[in-house]
Amino acid sequence: MMRKVAVLGSTGSIGTQALEIIHANPELELHSILCNSNLDLLLKQREQYSPSVTAIAQPGGECPDGVITGQGILYKAIEGADMVLNAIVGSAGLQASLICRDMSITLALANKESLVVGGSLLSDYISAGRVIPVDSEHSTIFRCLHREPRPARSITLTASGGSARDIPIEKLQTAGVDDILNHPTWNMGARITVDSATMVNKAFEVIEARWLFDGLQIDVVLHPQSIVHSFVRLEDGSWKALLGKPDMKIPIQYALAYPGRGLELISDDSPLDWGTLEFTELDRLRYPAFDIVARAGKDGKTWPAAANAADEVAVAAFLASRISFGDIATVIEEVLTGHEALEIVDFQTVMEADRDSRIQAERIVIRLC
Repeated sequence: MMRKVAVLGSTGSIGTQALEIIHANPELELHSILCNSNLDLLLKQREQYSPSVTAIAQPGGECPDGVITGQGILYKAIEGADMVLNAIVGSAGLQASLICRDMSITLALANKESLVVGGSLLSDYISAGRVIPVDSEHSTIFRCLHREPRPARSITLTASGGSARDIPIEKLQTAGVDDILNHPTWNMGARITVDSATMVNKAFEVIEARWLFDGLQIDVVLHPQSIVHSFVRLEDGSWKALLGKPDMKIPIQYALAYPGRGLELISDDSPLDWGTLEFTELDRLRYPAFDIVARAGKDGKTWPAAANAADEVAVAAFLASRISFGDIATVIEEVLTGHEALEIVDFQTVMEADRDSRIQAERIVIRLC
């Protein structure tokens, strides 16, 4: 049977690659596409891939015929799909994940904020095996654990170090936007590229991993080549990993085809292409935001939601040249210092923490300008 896939965030990096994969795979059918505001690209995608549903959250004007917007577009884009690829950027993606949960639709999850800010709301959904991770690191761990007959001891996430790893530490505070957006190994959107440079992205991945792989010890190592996409340590102490040149189409395809559909050859690299592989400890002085956000993840409640909201505001301010690169960690830390955390009982609890933290973060940004 054809698997009908809804692609949320279709105009972003993950979404555009997903559309190519679906188009090339005869077992997959594009059910719907949804984006935030890039109407021009959305219309090109509609013309090229012919989805049943085309939707946009913020059209910036009147929508063309056949493009839906307004209240309920998430439901309309998801309803009727067999699987949803959630590649929405930011905490807005949590609502889409919760709709998938409520509809019992399998979720290919590329929106890390769903677990960072709302993991407790999705834990039963994860336990039921309905969430397939798309992040390269979590996809690797998921594949390495799949069908392992015995429990693993620990997992180790690899981190490229982002653009900040090659900038002299004394120049990091005032590093420019162009320097930070020049990621050495991955081609990603602006926010995630900045988060890679601050290592906030890796702290978020640690929080994600706690929800996805409950009970396992989680470590992080710096791996500049981005060939090893994380490790699993098995019961006898041996290590298992997935290796290959960085290509997000591999974890996207694996999630969309899971568990038993065919996989097309995407990468044809060889170990001879990889060169020397290096692994080092994370430099906490270079990446101060990592421990700030990772600690929020350990504390739980609405701490991660506050950290994520502060990061979104701070990164946007940095990209707009309102604050310096070094100020991003300052904004996050100050927001968390003033945050009064609550137990998460529903979606509204998360959104209130998100809203209050954004207001506080913007006040801090104005002070730092």
